[in-house]
Amino acid sequence: MKGTVLIVEDQPNFREGLKFFISQSMANWTVIGEAETGEEGWNKAVELKPDLILMDIHMPVMNGIELAERIHRHNLDILFIIITGFQDFQYAQSAIRYGAMDFLLKPCSDEDISGILDSAFKRLRVKRKEQQATKEHLLRSILLKYQRNQELASHFIQLFQSSQLWLITITDYFPAAKNYRADDLYVLQYGIYNIILELALSEDADAKLLILKEDQFILSLSSSEHTTESWRENAAIAVREYLGIEIDSILLGTSSNIPQLMSVYTDYCEHLTLPTGIPQPEGKSNKHQAVEAVKNEVMSLIISGDHLALQDYFEKVGQQVGILHLTEGKLNVINHTLALDQISEVLGLFSHQSKPVEVLLQMIDQLHNNGELRNWFKDTCRDFTARLERWKQQANPYVNSIQQAIDYIEEHYLDNDLSIKQVAECIHLNPSYLSTLFKKETGETFTGYVTRLKLQKAQVLLRNTDMKISEICQTVGFDDSTYFSSVFKKHFQVSPSEFRQHH
Repeated sequence: MKGTVLIVEDQPNFREGLKFFISQSMANWTVIGEAETGEEGWNKAVELKPDLILMDIHMPVMNGIELAERIHRHNLDILFIIITGFQDFQYAQSAIRYGAMDFLLKPCSDEDISGILDSAFKRLRVKRKEQQATKEHLLRSILLKYQRNQELASHFIQLFQSSQLWLITITDYFPAAKNYRADDLYVLQYGIYNIILELALSEDADAKLLILKEDQFILSLSSSEHTTESWRENAAIAVREYLGIEIDSILLGTSSNIPQLMSVYTDYCEHLTLPTGIPQPEGKSNKHQAVEAVKNEVMSLIISGDHLALQDYFEKVGQQVGILHLTEGKLNVINHTLALDQISEVLGLFSHQSKPVEVLLQMIDQLHNNGELRNWFKDTCRDFTARLERWKQQANPYVNSIQQAIDYIEEHYLDNDLSIKQVAECIHLNPSYLSTLFKKETGETFTGYVTRLKLQKAQVLLRNTDMKISEICQTVGFDDSTYFSSVFKKHFQVSPSEFRQHH
């Protein structure tokens, strides 16, 4: 994975120096364009869609602050770093409100450039991972019919931006000619994933491969007249040659036509006669059937949207576990836990990496009576239900209201009169309701969130400037430097001066 950089700098020597340093020393970044003015930089940003822009603050036609403001106003999903001299820093820091992630101060050393680009790459890697998870969630919600509403559909169309979507199906993960085991699934999936993506990228630089189910992928290709379909045949040949596995692929359609995508996908799956799915090793068929039965039961309750019925189901199973023979109860809990893990994987519910089966068996083996087993299962179901609710809320239109509130706060956090009432009026919600919803969705109160945001901005200034702490206090919206220092230390366990010394 590499990130792309656009350099917007009117000084040719400095621009060329940056370009040379990145090409020679930064393996994670590739310079894809350069511009001498802010206006040219804007046009290149729209055309090239870089991951990161390095922009000087002083440029003809349009300066760096104006360019940052335009990027922010048009919601371009681009990281950017402001290049500035110390004498202009107080002016440059106004770009924080437009989303500037950091500042590169002239004159700067190779270490300065390297450090700031390493930080940007870490930010980019997290962002791409989040985008991948969001896209997979949307695909599963729509194509597998787990959830569907207008808000979800609009988000889907916006995120995929009229891409061509191809369905790739693995017709048999464990062919007779290979000694693969069920435990090899993720290795095989990884191999197939990389083969297909590498060949698709040779056709289209904007190719993305997403996991729909354990035996199905979705390949997203930017709609381009120059895109060919040779990757299909080449991918099938390569997967067959290297892994001995057969794959099938069809064009579902363009992401902007959701009804067509759903119709083509449904028709394909209904008429698919080749063996699909993942066979279980010999001797595990009964366990597999039990897990599948639980998975089907729970999924039907999720799809129906009957939250109380799902709770009743878990409660009923918990009661059974409490009266069964301990060994039988443990088998029941194991089957249910494996089923919930599989559902979590399909829906993308995991907030952390799932435990291997061996670890699960060890944990349950250490439970010595039915009471401990029932309580353990109850905690497992409670955790699953909480993650399921968070998943459902991603498609809730009120979640977008919280994002609107956060965006408004980002723009106006320096306003002295910023209040929950002001934000609520902007996004057309009742202030009391917004306050409750904000705490529920973010885990923070409105005041706590604003305070933390100001402190994060202060960290940037402490790390990159020689401004006095009293000046930074005023810059990020605190009136009293003593109070600022106290709040800063409470949040980060170090004082502002100690933070500066270590960064």
